[in-house]
Amino acid sequence: MLLIILYGPPASGKQTVGKALSELTGFPLLHNHLIADLASSIFEYGTEEYVSLSKDLRIRALKAAIESDKPGIIMTFAYGLETKEGKDDDKILRHLQALVKRSKGKVIFIQLISERNTLVARVSSKSRKVHNKLTSKKILKHLLEKYRIENPIHFAYSLTIRTDELSPLQSAKKILSYIKQH
Repeated sequence: MLLIILYGPPASGKQTVGKALSELTGFPLLHNHLIADLASSIFEYGTEEYVSLSKDLRIRALKAAIESDKPGIIMTFAYGLETKEGKDDDKILRHLQALVKRSKGKVIFIQLISERNTLVARVSSKSRKVHNKLTSKKILKHLLEKYRIENPIHFAYSLTIRTDELSPLQSAKKILSYIKQH
């Protein structure tokens, strides 16, 4: 199994690029707002219970995909924000990576980035409200200053794609080309 993890700050295009990549590969897209919406319907966002449920849902979904012999799955991840202040993000990603490696699969990390002014312009778009995504420019600016949401994952190589320079389809094609080479 191939696990493709798209990560980056809010409004970097994780879900949009993920949808385009899903169409090109046929791999299902498990975007982080599916998990966040379910977990936050039960527990307050950011609480220990919320983080624990989110982690468990992500792990269980990946295990089910592995057990079903799916050739691949695409996940999105808000690195630096997924757990309380991002403190356990590396731990979760390493756990997902270990699950895939045990099944003789491979994990590819793709970091999506954009200029801050592009992120701020995108964050208030109407399409973001469908999945209760962050839409406040003020909160996004705060997150960009306070958390490591623009940093690459430090324990593994990531292909970095500038989504303010490429369309979602161009980004997805670049990812697919990278996957075929590796």
